[in-house]
Formats: sequence, C-alpha cells, structure tokens
Amino acid sequence: MRISRLAGACALVAAAAMAVPALTATTSAAAAGPRTTPIGKQLAELRGKDTVARDDFGFAVALSGSTAVVGAVNHAGGEGGAYVFNETKGKWHQVAELEGSDTVAGDSFGSSVAVSGTIAVVGAPNHDTYTGSAYVFSETKGAWKQVAELEGADSARFDVFGSSVAVSGTTVVVGAVGHKGAAGGVYVFGETKGKWHQVAELEGSDTAVLDHFGFSVAVSGTTAVVGAPEHAKNTGRAYVFSETKGAWKQVAEVKGSDTGPSDYFGYSVAVSGTIAVVSSDDHRQGAGRAYVFSQRKASWKQTAELKGGDTVSPDHFGYSVAVSGTTAVVGAENHAKEAGRAYVFSETKGAWKQVAELKGSDTAAGDVFGASVAVSGVTALVGAYGHGDLAGRAYVFEA
Repeated sequence: MRISRLAGACALVAAAAMAVPALTATTSAAAAGPRTTPIGKQLAELRGKDTVARDDFGFAVALSGSTAVVGAVNHAGGEGGAYVFNETKGKWHQVAELEGSDTVAGDSFGSSVAVSGTIAVVGAPNHDTYTGSAYVFSETKGAWKQVAELEGADSARFDVFGSSVAVSGTTVVVGAVGHKGAAGGVYVFGETKGKWHQVAELEGSDTAVLDHFGFSVAVSGTTAVVGAPEHAKNTGRAYVFSETKGAWKQVAEVKGSDTGPSDYFGYSVAVSGTIAVVSSDDHRQGAGRAYVFSQRKASWKQTAELKGGDTVSPDHFGYSVAVSGTTAVVGAENHAKEAGRAYVFSETKGAWKQVAELKGSDTAAGDVFGASVAVSGVTALVGAYGHGDLAGRAYVFEA
C-alpha cells in the first residue's frame, strides 16, 4: 500500500515514468487559545463529498487556522482534486472542491497542497507531459476561485514543477524535482495588485544532478527551507534561504548530527518562524528520525533529534513533518503494518518532548495514516490515503 515518493521521482528521471510527488508540510501558525480538549483527541474525520475508492484523498494535507485543504491525487481518472474544509463552532464541513482550469486526466492535481489564510496552492506535477503547474486559489466571501496558474520561467518537460508547494502570506514556493537532470529547482512567487509573478529561482550551493533539490519545501515569512534527500550518496541535505529587500539568498545548509548515506535527510521539511523540522525517514534502517533546528542570530543549529516513543524499523518516522510555533507533528505511515501513526511533540524551555501519539478512530492496516501531516496552532490534520480501498480520509486532532 505504501507509495515511495522518492522512488517515484527517481523513476521519472530515469525512464520518464509517472512521478509520485512530494507532500507539503508547511502551515501557518495560528494563535493558541485555552484548551478545551486533551492533546491528541480526534475532533473530526474528513472525506470529499464525491471521493470514491482509489482517489487517494489525504495524499496531501494543509492547515491554516480553521481552514483545511486535502488533496486527492487520483480523483477523476488521475486528474486529481483538492477539497477545502472550514471549522465553525467545532464542526468541520466541506466548503469547496478545487480543480485546475486546464487540468486533465493523469495530471495528479492535489499531489501537493498548501494554505495560508485565504490563499491555497495546489500542485499538478504531471501536467503538460510532466512539465507541471501550480495553481493559486483565493477565497472571497466564502467562495474559492483560481487566481493564477504558475510555472517556472525556465520550466521544461519532465521538470515535474509542483511536486512540492508551500505558501506563507503572499509568498509561494514551488519545487520542481526533475529540473536540470533532477538536480532540482525551486521557484519563489509573489503577488502584487492581484498579479502573481516569479521573484526568484533557488538552487543549493552544492547541489548536483540527481540530488532532487525541491523534493520538499516549506516557507514562513521571509524564510524558506528546501530538502534535497539524495544529496551526497542519499545522505541528504536541507537548505535555508532568507529574503531581504526582495532578494533571496541561501543562509544555511544543514544535516542531521548522525545522518549518513541512504538516510534521505530532507525527505520532509517544515518551518515556523525561527524553528525548522527536517526528517530523515530512512535513518536507522527505516526507523526514521526528525531533527529540530533553531535560528540563533545568523546561524541555524540543531537543537533536538526526535523519534516516536514506539517506532521501530521500518516505520519511516519522518515520512511527513509539520511545525507551528512550539508544536511539531511527525508522521510514521508504515507503523503497525501500515496502519500508521502521527506523533505530537512540544517544546518547553528548550526541551522537545512527545506529548501525544495519534491514530484515526477507524484506521486499520494499510491505511498509511501519517503519510501527510499539518499543524496550525493547537489543531493537527493527518492524512490516511489508504483508508477504505484508497478512497482515503483525513483526521483532525487537538494538538
């Protein structure tokens, strides 16, 4: 049941096969209010109104405040779809179903999703013979409408632009893992007077062919983090970029303190303010790890190494990561015969501790719960695209 996203990207480059793109892990932090429910309590189970078996609803998830976006990558013959949910008075309900203005069967719209306030971004990396596109949607008075279709200034066939997406305010970051012989590329877009335009193209200072730079992306304010999990014999790296006066520059290259070949550090990345989380889901023969980095003055330093309280090989802890403020969520979709789990960590006085282990109320073996995760304030969202013969589900929790 488990889909190897990295294997999919490699297959695309080697044989022009269908890419299986990366998940977004970027969310926008929301102000935390008084807790009324215990950490880890399931608040809702989401599904699309028209999703059916093999739609893979929950393949990608994103969350900002009381708005959730869930991708269903194989909906409608692989054209894909994305569903928007809102929470009102404790109840979650679908308010929109998104589709690209020119997407067709096989485009995989919804492979990656991101949301920040009233802006949502959805990737369709297989669009136009795997050139790929990313679509921007905006909400006005309860209605969600497409306002832009993005592509890189130098995008080409098999770049799979949109394999990863992230958004913070009016800054959108899009990964294209197939770019330049799968060295990978990342593009930054901004909005001015309703028009979206590319403002930067990012590259790692030492990335090379087959590094898959842009396999994962995250952005928070003027800070972007990009994963390149196949760098240096699959040891992997993550690159931190900062924007000053409109110019984006690399300010750090990070790796886990104990990562080595075939660990795939950078498989999933997340950032919130001055805290970044980067996973290495194949570390320790697939047990997996997630590493926390903090910005201190002009440098980024590792401050914690996270693992699940009961994770073992090959649980792939770190298959997905998300962070909001001092709360991190890490998915381990292969745990317990692919039933999957997600783990919530909280930081207090500089120490990170696991505070909850999440699972869906009706998840079972093969559901791959935790394949995608998001967090905003005290709310977490976890995807389980394998549920119900791959119809898929997404679950909302108190984080």
